[in-house]
Amino acid sequence: MTISKYICIACVVLLCTACTIAGNSDTHPDIDCSGTWKYSTSDNPELALPSLDDRDYPELVLPGSFTHLIIDQQNLEATIWLRKKIFIGEEYRGKTLCLLLGRIGVADETFLNGIQVGANGTIPKKEDDRYHFSWQQGRSYLLPATLVRYGDYNTIAIRVFSHVISGINGYMGITEYPGGYFAHRIENKTPILINISSVALNFLFLLGLGVLAVSRTGRREYLYFFLLVLFTLAGNVTMLDFNCAISGLLRYKMFLMSLTLVNFIALHAVMEFFDIKNKYIIWMSFLLGMPLVLAIVLAPDMSFLIKGAGLGTVIFVNLCILTAAVLFFMCIRRDPRRYWYFLFVAIPVPVSVLRNTFYMATFRFDELPMLIFFHVPLVFTIFALYYIYDFERMKREKDSLYGALLKKTKKMERILNSIKGESVKPDPRDMIHDVIEYLDVNYQERYDRKELSKKFGLNEDYMGQVFKKTTGINISNYINNKRIEGAKDLLMETDAKIIDIAYHVGFDNLTHFHRQFKKQTGKTPSEYRVMMQEKEGES
Repeated sequence: MTISKYICIACVVLLCTACTIAGNSDTHPDIDCSGTWKYSTSDNPELALPSLDDRDYPELVLPGSFTHLIIDQQNLEATIWLRKKIFIGEEYRGKTLCLLLGRIGVADETFLNGIQVGANGTIPKKEDDRYHFSWQQGRSYLLPATLVRYGDYNTIAIRVFSHVISGINGYMGITEYPGGYFAHRIENKTPILINISSVALNFLFLLGLGVLAVSRTGRREYLYFFLLVLFTLAGNVTMLDFNCAISGLLRYKMFLMSLTLVNFIALHAVMEFFDIKNKYIIWMSFLLGMPLVLAIVLAPDMSFLIKGAGLGTVIFVNLCILTAAVLFFMCIRRDPRRYWYFLFVAIPVPVSVLRNTFYMATFRFDELPMLIFFHVPLVFTIFALYYIYDFERMKREKDSLYGALLKKTKKMERILNSIKGESVKPDPRDMIHDVIEYLDVNYQERYDRKELSKKFGLNEDYMGQVFKKTTGINISNYINNKRIEGAKDLLMETDAKIIDIAYHVGFDNLTHFHRQFKKQTGKTPSEYRVMMQEKEGES
């Protein structure tokens, strides 16, 4: 196994390991703040004060979602106050305490006993949809000892701005500093690190694929892959925690558009890579995808964007992923030895997409794992591993295949020279023998009856009649017979893959090759090769 293959396998292990990092911490806060919290949808600063009587306020359970508070709003946004009284004992006097709140969707201002102790993101003013998005940032705020009431109840109040994404996800509690502080800081930073790592990997893939797309213009799959990574990168960037305020409507338009285009291009890239030509899939993807992109771009408000175009995006993504998976399994059934590497993505990615679809369709955006951003890097790592594996196999088979082809080439040259040396034009009926000799040498080329008759100066129908009278079969069957004979020789003399042999002798459809081979020999190509190897071993 080469060093490059070890590197690719290490990348797969690294990416798969990354998919189990988030949420796997055994540390727990010293004072638990989860459970029942009071809430209010009126944006009143007095809600931060500990003296406020909140006994009649409605309750909700945190960590958890409060989607029901924003789902009916025109722009799917709301500013909500959360309150809870927490007892901090005398044993914590003299210790530095830290408040842990997990991830909050999407911005917050946090208060202890009426005084602000921290904030993440920015809460926009009324009639302004620009804000600093801070969904991935886990909250951890140091509590000044001068604000803490030891041996008494302390009021924690959180002013939360939610836009599409709502709720609190992760640990909620108070811990000692530095005790469990750093463990939770690392856990809180994991989602951001995952997204940044994904952006970095996608950027590297983008550079490499850009070079390949420019230098190998004949290989369209490189262009597809370049666009796929480009739009994935755009989707990653929309979810990054940038310290700047941008329009929420614009952010989600960019995210949904990149999601749609990524899966549209992924479907076409799979078809190009596996050389699948299906006009129905191509037309359906355009008829569904392009109006969806237009609906996203022209969405007048957030409600239409998420409930209308967003639902359409979810359906379209699933159709693309499931269609690509079906096409892949058709290909692996045809040639399992060549494509088995892709099982690493053909199974987990569709399952992950279906799971994420459930979260999005039920508006549980706060529960969406950051691991979705690793889908594309994982896919391209597998593709790189495949190319290395396939290149090494081709290298091993090249010598044996070239040796057999050299014999055929020399024979072909002798016959072509004899054909060119003919100076007297024979009778048309005698020309059929020249046609036969020509087909014996060039059977692997694409058969075009009109071009063949023109080459020998014969009438197309007359040539077909005389050929069948002379050989007993029509030209098409004669060519197939020669191709099968050539394939039998290559199966015996080389270790080349069956698909390569089929294409070399002139078949452009592997299923048709299998059908013709079994029709003539009674065995599949694989069975024939095994039989001939056994006979050779016996002799």
